[in-house]
Amino acid sequence: MQEPKISPDQSKTLAATKYVKLYDLAYENGVHYYDASRRDKDQLFAFKQDPELGSALPDAVCAVIIVKEAGQKDKLLLFYEYRYPAGSYLLGLPAGLIDPADLASPDPIKTAMIREIKEETGLSIGEKDTVEVINPLVFTASGFSDESNAIVKAVIHVDDLSALNHKGAEGTEVFGDFKLVDKEEAHRLLKEGRDDYGHYLPLVAWAALCYFVSDLWK
Repeated sequence: MQEPKISPDQSKTLAATKYVKLYDLAYENGVHYYDASRRDKDQLFAFKQDPELGSALPDAVCAVIIVKEAGQKDKLLLFYEYRYPAGSYLLGLPAGLIDPADLASPDPIKTAMIREIKEETGLSIGEKDTVEVINPLVFTASGFSDESNAIVKAVIHVDDLSALNHKGAEGTEVFGDFKLVDKEEAHRLLKEGRDDYGHYLPLVAWAALCYFVSDLWK
């Protein structure tokens, strides 16, 4: 397939804030495309060559957490988080940006994910637990943004659920209740396409439900 050629020199920064930037990407024959990104211009995926695209670190991480509680069915751990663009609490997963300090570790993705799990759920990773990368980088909304996430699987053993909390919430993070779903309830949520309040599912929650019910995590 012949790819459109982008001109970094002609591409412009239209807006820049601490958290997001908007770029006008100038392609051959005068075609323009807009890209909302967390990245500085010299780190945009649009300018990377194929080898770099296959080895780049993502902006953030998110976790598919399976909770193994003694005497109970295996459950997928979800929770409600207020999503400002949607104006509602939506079902989601523990997630967060890879911090500069994470980059100094041998495995930035796992390091960031273990930290985010602790902050957003109160759960710590123990000797019996496993943390594995499912996919090192997926684009979240590549028609509008180059935002990228690593998807991580964590299987966590607990004696009970008393450790669950959102005490590590930071900044604008606003969390609601936890929701642990077994396989039957996960099927129901996928079939209905909405949560118990009638809200549509975010794509990452939908993907986690599919991964859980398919038993790919086992």
